[in-house]
Amino acid sequence: MRKTQRSAAPAGRAGDAHLLRKLNLAATVRAFLDAASLTVSDVRKIVGVSRPTAEELVATLLDQGFVREALDRPNGERSAGRPARRYEVVAENFAVVGVDIGAHKVAVVVCDLRGNVVAVRRRSVDSGLGPAGRIGAAARLVEATVRQTGTSWEHIRSVACGITGVAANGSEVKDIRTVPAGQDLDVYSLPGFDKIDVVSEVSERFKRDVLVSNDIYLAAVAEQWQGAAAEARDLVYMHAGRRLGAAIIINGQIHNGRHGLAASVGSMKILGWADAMAQLDHESRKLAGSTAEESTSDDVRALFEAAANGDRTAVRTVDRVAEALALGASILVHAVDPDLVVLGGGLTRAGDVLTGPFERHLATTSLNSPEFRVSLLGDESVALGAARLALDDLKARLLAVQA
Repeated sequence: MRKTQRSAAPAGRAGDAHLLRKLNLAATVRAFLDAASLTVSDVRKIVGVSRPTAEELVATLLDQGFVREALDRPNGERSAGRPARRYEVVAENFAVVGVDIGAHKVAVVVCDLRGNVVAVRRRSVDSGLGPAGRIGAAARLVEATVRQTGTSWEHIRSVACGITGVAANGSEVKDIRTVPAGQDLDVYSLPGFDKIDVVSEVSERFKRDVLVSNDIYLAAVAEQWQGAAAEARDLVYMHAGRRLGAAIIINGQIHNGRHGLAASVGSMKILGWADAMAQLDHESRKLAGSTAEESTSDDVRALFEAAANGDRTAVRTVDRVAEALALGASILVHAVDPDLVVLGGGLTRAGDVLTGPFERHLATTSLNSPEFRVSLLGDESVALGAARLALDDLKARLLAVQA
């Protein structure tokens, strides 16, 4: 009996020591992620360990290829004697990929562990392309982009993808048209994507687990990360394109909601968005003398130019679109009371002719209209937001401690 008790104690202490080492290593990784470079003494102070332990932790990260000796000293650092060795994260060896699978294009952004954008590429695709062809086009663009950067595939540590028309909640991804209010919103979904398991199909084609999220949500994430909303904690993002999309960020985090449908105001018929866009199409085709069923981008551009030049019909048409867009934004503004409203999407290329009436209608429909800005990121915003999602996933795994 006594022998059993004596043999169990060292095992417990060994287990505690092993867990403590893992905790210290995770703390060291976090310290390097938060700093440009560190010395062993820095690690000792930040992690709160002895110097021999700090040396061992740094040696472990060197062996793992996570850090390397830094050649440059911080600006202003002076030393009377030989300067202490500094170490930095090998950011390029821990890269992530963000992908946008959209209606008319696929786009890719590659970032290193520091969040530096290494490469951006995009390619047009046919709007009628099915799931296999569309996902395949995205995968081929990813492969070409990674080759372009000179990055090895083994250094791509996480991949995330934004897809039009899906609501993602954890591992569940569903087509928005399966929601009763979204049944008439065909423009929300990519052709055939309502008939496949999106996560499985994308992951299989990319030969790795891929995170999938709604494209508008990711565009909002990108705006807060590197765009017009970098300092905002609470944000309403509106996407004005062929469809009306929206997203809300609360306390720096995207708010998905219980079913991944938060901020889906585009499906609310009370806004009149579908009617406003139908009128926009009609007047654009009429102005262009077109007989096509749907206006082209050139037709719409011509209508906005006519509105800018004071054409009364064009002005009324654009104003109706701006009013529907502002009403959707106002609903979310009253729900969230955000720091900022950001307007993105293809229609914002029209400039003041759309953003002016949008801001005016927002002011008249909101009790306390927040600051308003136009997106700074353009067509790559979704892919950039996907890269941020992948980066957050990678950092969480790097910092995870398994007992």
